[in-house]
Amino acid sequence: MGHIGYLDLHSHILPGIDDGSKNWDMTEGMLQAAYRQGVRRIVATPHNYQENRKQDNENIRELCRRADELAQMIDSSFHVLPGNEVLYRSGIPAEIEAGHILTLGGSAYLLVEFFPNESYGRISQGLRELVGYGYYPVVAHMERVNALFGNEERISEIVEMGCYLQVNCQSLMGGFFDRQAASLRKLIQNRKIHFLGSDCHNLSGRPPIMEDCVKRLYQKLPKECVETLIYGNQEQFLKKKCI
Repeated sequence: MGHIGYLDLHSHILPGIDDGSKNWDMTEGMLQAAYRQGVRRIVATPHNYQENRKQDNENIRELCRRADELAQMIDSSFHVLPGNEVLYRSGIPAEIEAGHILTLGGSAYLLVEFFPNESYGRISQGLRELVGYGYYPVVAHMERVNALFGNEERISEIVEMGCYLQVNCQSLMGGFFDRQAASLRKLIQNRKIHFLGSDCHNLSGRPPIMEDCVKRLYQKLPKECVETLIYGNQEQFLKKKCI
């Protein structure tokens, strides 16, 4: 199955638009690094905060188009898809309808970020609203959300609601005694984690490390479990279908 390459659902590779890539040279370098790490689909997810509700999505689509051209110069099978990492607030469905928020790759999937100390009540209520409007919410780097991480009952409730969970590759790179990485691997084995993302911002402190992460998972988890996460869920995403 590995010939299809990896899906990186969370990245900040577009130049000059948030705290990620600073310019086109950096974007090209990040794309080359992602390609070497086995990525063949990368979703550009610039931050979307409440204060920039009037985000220029046409600009993001144009930046994605240019980034996609760079990707295809590396390999014709390599593509960049448009999206957002949306900081949760009330009224997101109306903002999507008004064109101020981008879903992932034009699908019903939506990458939603919560403050680390957000209350579970607000998280649950917000996600339920998005599901009710027909979206497939994906909680960005769920390991940073204190109300979820470490509480399998709440995680199960969120998943059963129709939501998905994304984990950053770096969080899975811990050694044998890394409790966070061990907890996340257990969630993957229990089919509670659905997507990986590099959350790459640059080439030094936060680079693309997808292949490194996948190799670590193959060392620690059953092959079938890893391939469901890496390939099975990717296939459903690319078909714009729910998992």
